[in-house]
Amino acid sequence: NAKKLYWMLSLLVIAGLLLAACGAPPAQLIVETVIVTELVQGTPVERVIERLVTPTPVPPTPVPPTAVPQPVDMVVFGLQQEPDTLHPSISTMTAATMVYTPLYVGCTLQNEKLEWVPLGCETVPTLENGGAALVGEGTDRHLEVTYKIRDGWRWTDGTPVTAKDAVYWWKLNMDPMFESQGRNTIELIYDIEVIDDQTFLVKYLSNAQLRQAVEGTLTGNVDFASFKEDYLAAYGTDWPHFAVTPGYWYNINWLPEHILGSIPAADQDESEYSRKPVGDGAYVLTDWKPGQEIVLEVSDLPFPLGEPKIKTIIFRFYGDGSGVKAAMQNGEIDAALGTISGLTEADGPDLDAIEAAGRYKMEWVPQYQYEHIDLNVGKFPLDDAKVRQALIYALDRQAINDAQYFGKKALSDLPLPKISWAYPPDSEFNQYPYDPEKAKALLAEAGWDCSALPCVKEVDGETKKLEFTFMTTDRLDRQKVAQMVQAMWKKINIGVNLQFLYGRGLFANCSAGGPLYCMTYDAAMYGTSTGDDATFYVSFACSTIPNESNNWSGQNNTGWCNQVANDALNESENNPEVALSREKRQPYMNEFFKELTTDVPTIVLYGGVWVYPHLVGWKNFRPGATQYSVPTWNSWEWEVVK
Repeated sequence: NAKKLYWMLSLLVIAGLLLAACGAPPAQLIVETVIVTELVQGTPVERVIERLVTPTPVPPTPVPPTAVPQPVDMVVFGLQQEPDTLHPSISTMTAATMVYTPLYVGCTLQNEKLEWVPLGCETVPTLENGGAALVGEGTDRHLEVTYKIRDGWRWTDGTPVTAKDAVYWWKLNMDPMFESQGRNTIELIYDIEVIDDQTFLVKYLSNAQLRQAVEGTLTGNVDFASFKEDYLAAYGTDWPHFAVTPGYWYNINWLPEHILGSIPAADQDESEYSRKPVGDGAYVLTDWKPGQEIVLEVSDLPFPLGEPKIKTIIFRFYGDGSGVKAAMQNGEIDAALGTISGLTEADGPDLDAIEAAGRYKMEWVPQYQYEHIDLNVGKFPLDDAKVRQALIYALDRQAINDAQYFGKKALSDLPLPKISWAYPPDSEFNQYPYDPEKAKALLAEAGWDCSALPCVKEVDGETKKLEFTFMTTDRLDRQKVAQMVQAMWKKINIGVNLQFLYGRGLFANCSAGGPLYCMTYDAAMYGTSTGDDATFYVSFACSTIPNESNNWSGQNNTGWCNQVANDALNESENNPEVALSREKRQPYMNEFFKELTTDVPTIVLYGGVWVYPHLVGWKNFRPGATQYSVPTWNSWEWEVVK
């Protein structure tokens, strides 16, 4: 029996080896030792034998079911910049616009296709659809635009939005005590007339009224005389046309008169409203922890454009872009918002790796946005055009692009992308390729001795130094770019001191000590977002220079006043025979760009592509390319699963 068992085991082992060789899994052989009793000649005898035992099969490890993404009602954005205020007529920060857009919707906005769409208004009024019309004769001829507020449009405290709120918005921005940062197009309005609760008529200045405004004799429902200098700088004494602007259909808004009407214009920036506003959007602000986060909750009132599926939006602040990337890697946030999240083309490889993990999609969107160095032309030594030209010749912008942004930035000498209809032929403006020898020659022509650092020259018997302070925000990539710029300028013996400010510090109103709007800075690097309408009057016209007489309002922070450029912008944007036609505007745009690139009040470094990381399961996330189509413009349409 033992021999038989031995041969049986041997055969099984051989069979197992043959099966293994043929690709079948080898049999698991388990042999146990047992004691059996046998009868030997009629006598029971115990024997120890070994026998083959079939093992009890181990049940397979259960495979966990694939998780089915579920809808969520809260999203978290990671930001590096924190808004300075959420008053929409005060702040010019892109970060503030991103945050307050779900709170304030307004009349119209631009979608991701650069189409103007009606939101709080029933239509986008134009000359073509009859919403706008030219009325009157001779010097009394003027533009009138009719706006109809959508049924059910309300402030989130339950008060209906009415035509009186549009009148209040206009009057507030025309109050000389109000630090408005975008008054130039509002100054073109002569009156806003209430037709009924939902309808109002915007009347623009006629030629006769413009002449009175220049003389300081125009009377009406606002204090036109306080802006006499603005009108004079913009139109001179013999402007032959009535007032118009290329974007007349969207240059209108409203504010809650029932709340702000009791707050003096000069106090609104420091008011509770600027920290916790009441808007007309789908959301309300419920919490703002400075330096930590801003929380928006869906309003408990119905929203006329549709009920949001996302009930809570959180904007969480991080020290820099590295913190935002770490938050994505840890799954702490659901989306980020381009450069205000501290993310740029420089983060491309890191963001590609995060996207490859499968949780996030990286939305790269070319922008009507440019990074630039503004030069305060009213301060020595930057008041000399040859010095400013030397500064740009001394910059190897391609090297900066390659070192910091993997060559992804679009180099340009102009403040708009090459895809724009207004971008002129190369022959129509000055280009500044990297040429340090030309920079040195220009400084020598300007009388500077650059044999040592810093360059010096005699001015009225006094030895002056070619040095200044160069400031920017504390965003990490800007700090690195600033250091490269400093090193390049140092090579031609220009002395540069760096100063990094928290974003809110650079863009604060003059009353809060902001260096840009108080015109106390020397040189400052930051980004500007624009629209596809190619309007630059607000940024470069003589009348938009912040100064004491206009209560430090305006966005021409360079202080540059070039009459040829000013007149070209006036024709392009304010002459009704020109402003409504791109073809007619183009020659004036070319003239403006020629002057801009000759005087160089601002150094355009490059245009950008903004990245908007967001969860893969995010529907209707539709960021656009301009300042009027920020990613939060359609927040009530978002749907998110994760």
